Amino acid sequence: MKLSSGWEQSVYVLLILSQLPDSKTINSQSLSLRLGTSHSYLKKIIKLLVNEGLITSVPGKYGGFSLAKSLENITFYDVFVAIEGRGKIFASQQLLKNFLGENEGKKAHKCAVTNSLDVIENTLVTTLSSISLDQVFNQISSNYDLKELKEWIKSNV
Repeated sequence: MKLSSGWEQSVYVLLILSQLPDSKTINSQSLSLRLGTSHSYLKKIIKLLVNEGLITSVPGKYGGFSLAKSLENITFYDVFVAIEGRGKIFASQQLLKNFLGENEGKKAHKCAVTNSLDVIENTLVTTLSSISLDQVFNQISSNYDLKELKEWIKSNV
């Protein structure tokens, strides 16, 4: 399994939006320039975040985006669902019957591969759900000086 690049971009968009002053927004062009990402791709990512209720879109000439929830209330799993979608992470192809062959395949009930993937998926969801973006931001801010980011935000809101 490989997460799309949009997942990481989404995390950083949310972290940036968390630093905006109250009732201020920032546009997608500024965000894509800051992150060095494709503007057209980032707009698609932002739309997914809006649809999931993680960010708010303000239309108009002076519109932009702002955080809809506090970072404490956004987990890595919330971002994962917004970008990668809902549904099973690992979808079994149910190949056990083919693997066993015609006669033995008739006896096949539950596949060990499918069982293992279910355990992995449950562990992944639990782990992603246990990490809030607030925890991530606190770790970043304890390791780095965010002065440049704050100055950039002031000049782009």
